[in-house]
Amino acid sequence: MVQKKRILKVSPFDDLCIIGISSTAKDYKLAWHLNQDLKLDLKKMQGLDLPDRNNGVFSFYYFDEGENLNVFNLVQNHSDGQRMLNFNIPTDFLLIIRNPVPENRYDHIISSTRKIPGVVMAFNIDIDENKQIDPILEMIEFHEFNLLRDQMPKRLQHRVG
Repeated sequence: MVQKKRILKVSPFDDLCIIGISSTAKDYKLAWHLNQDLKLDLKKMQGLDLPDRNNGVFSFYYFDEGENLNVFNLVQNHSDGQRMLNFNIPTDFLLIIRNPVPENRYDHIISSTRKIPGVVMAFNIDIDENKQIDPILEMIEFHEFNLLRDQMPKRLQHRVG
């Protein structure tokens, strides 16, 4: 009798929610409204530099609610006419939320984002349907790790990296 092989499939980003935002607002204005409406504290960090995008630097915002809670990134999806990712719907920003989000809170985040002046559309991006996003998410996580590591006191940096 032939034994069945059991394969464990693990999604590398199974604890992420991504909201695509189509907006005419500038990044700082959108971040300000998200902070006000969702009680966040998104702070602008060093931009995300993707070498294969002709030196385009994409705005990057970060907020960590604390241990065992959500981490938020607001990432600009276009820079100097270059798009980081192409979707069927024009997408200017990605709001990336790490760690599980209760459904009612996620619905509140999307509905509040849609009400922001200048936001044309806010929608869920399904990671499983958009495989192109995986390498970009890896770059974003690596960028965030480097930024946080660089903010640590020098005496602790050698232990982390």
